[in-house]
This record gives sequence, C-alpha cells and structure tokens, in this order.
Amino acid sequence: MGAFAPVRKVTTIADGRPKEKVEFALVGAGNLAKWEHLPNLKKLSGVGLRAVYSAAGVRGKSYALRFGAAYATSEYEEILKDPQVDAVLIASRNQHHAPQSLAALRAGKHVFVEKPMALTAAECAELSAAVEESGRQLTVGFNRRFAPYYRELKDSLAGRMAPAVVQCRVNSPGISGAYWMADPAIGGAILGEACHFIDLMYWLLGSEPVSVSAYSLPTGKADPIGENNIAASFRFADGSVGNLTYCTVGSRTSSGERVEVFAQGVGAFTEDFKRVGVHRGMRSAKSKMWPDKGYLAQMADFAESIRHGRAPAVTVRDGARATLGCLAMMASAKSGAPVALDV
Repeated sequence: MGAFAPVRKVTTIADGRPKEKVEFALVGAGNLAKWEHLPNLKKLSGVGLRAVYSAAGVRGKSYALRFGAAYATSEYEEILKDPQVDAVLIASRNQHHAPQSLAALRAGKHVFVEKPMALTAAECAELSAAVEESGRQLTVGFNRRFAPYYRELKDSLAGRMAPAVVQCRVNSPGISGAYWMADPAIGGAILGEACHFIDLMYWLLGSEPVSVSAYSLPTGKADPIGENNIAASFRFADGSVGNLTYCTVGSRTSSGERVEVFAQGVGAFTEDFKRVGVHRGMRSAKSKMWPDKGYLAQMADFAESIRHGRAPAVTVRDGARATLGCLAMMASAKSGAPVALDV
C-alpha cells in the first residue's frame, strides 16, 4: 500500500451526533465509477474518497490520483483493515458483488453495491443476515428511483384506489456477443440489468410481486443468447400487473428503455431518462437534452443515511427482491410455467 497524497483526517463521533465526514473506498475501477460515482463523491460535502482498490494496480492508481484518494491498493484486505474507511463502494463485476459486500459488512463497513446485489438466493440470505448482525447499512445502485422523470411516474400513481398496469420495454443490444455482461453464467443481461426493472415496478406500485410467467428466445445459442431475451408478466399483491420485455437483439439506434404506467384516469410514460409525459385529461410532456439518471441523488441519500444512522432509501431487502424476481423470471422461462415469488 503506497501513499502518494495527503491522508485526510476523519473525525468519528461516538456520542450520537452526525458523523462529520464519511470516507469511501472504491472497489472496481471501471467506467461507471469513473464517469458517475467518483465525480459524484467529489460533488458532495462531508464525503471523501479514502482509497481505491483494483486488481489492475495501474488503473487503480490512476483513479486514485485523478480523484484525490489517499492511496490505491491491489489487495482488498487493505481497505477492509483501514479504520478510516467508513463505506465501501462496490462497482466490480457482477460475480464479485455478493462476496465483496459480505466481507465488507463483516469488517464493519457500510456498503454501496452496484446491481445486482447477488446472483443467488443463498447470497441474498447471507447478505440480509450480515446486515442485521453487523448493524451496518447496505444499499444497491437502483438509481432510477432517484431520477426526476421516474419520480414523476411514481407521483402520477400516488393516491390511486385500484390496481395499475406497468409496462417496461428495454433494448440493450450492447450486452451481447463476447461482452462479459452477456454471459448467463455470471448473471447475463437479466440478473445484471433487468433487475433494475423488477425493483422499479415494485417501487412504482408500492406492492410486492407474487408470481411471474415468462418466455425467452431459444437457449443454447451463442448469438443471440436466448436467456438474455425475455418477455415476462408479473402479478403484484395489490392486483396490479407489470410487463417486462428485455431484449439484446434490437438495433443500436433503437431507444434504450421506455416505461409506461396506467391507472384509472392516468397514463404516463418516460423514455431514456430524457422524456416524460403525464396525461390526466390534459397532456403534459417535457424533455431534456442531458438526462439526470439519479446517481448523484442516490449517493447523497446513502451518505446521509450513514451520517445520521438511518436506513437508506434502497435496502438489502430491495436488492434481494430484484435478484429473486430475476431468478423466478428465468425459471419460468425455462419451465414454461408460472413461478411464485415470496420475498
């Protein structure tokens, strides 16, 4: 572990007052960290970047220098042993999320883990137990809950007195071929990305999913990967229904995602974080050139949850629901029969 910048002093307050500064360690020096998470940490007051861990030492050091970390390391244990690290920001590859989160919780660190939180039901159970046993917070990177246009969709359903219908259509042609995220053995596009929309439907409706029926393209092919192309219908506890179509076979010029909600007297949609429309008798639509995807707002919420000792807006239960929903969806597509869900 080599220090190459002044180490920031962290003041720990043990008498119940809010913590003055929350120090993060980044795990995984990828593009999402470079373009979103690390710039956002710099924008937030009372937040610091203490360390960067990357198995690729050169990249980790370049990120640490660029964003003002005290040090970089290629040994994960170094940040777990560092008493000045309050929270671990995990943005590594999907198969590492659960074991790295578990190790961090057991080391007494708070955890912000990118989706998916876990790839199996057993990992979900382990992480849920570790959060309870450690008394630390864990949140999952479900940024759509914090994106302004998605919040308008949720507001449009506020006060509804009857079940609603949600329609999610997602086209991700980039997750195909030899790209590591396309590999079903480590979650593929469904656990890796479609989990966003399991969480989104739950959040929009405020109701638990209870069963799913799904179909996929034929499996066993290298291109297209059938497991990554699924159409599914979810039933929710309040009687609402949600449809999710996730595909990787579309054109790269197609829009990425469109989500629509319908309830009595209300129809609303948002597309690619750039357009939103809410129709209640009169039409109201707007758009923006540069999308706000909610990353900064979620990081601010998590830092405040640590500082004030409260649960974050997205919890370990939310991470488990999304993983279990994806596993049920894939099981239904494989069997051709509905699968019950019990979070």
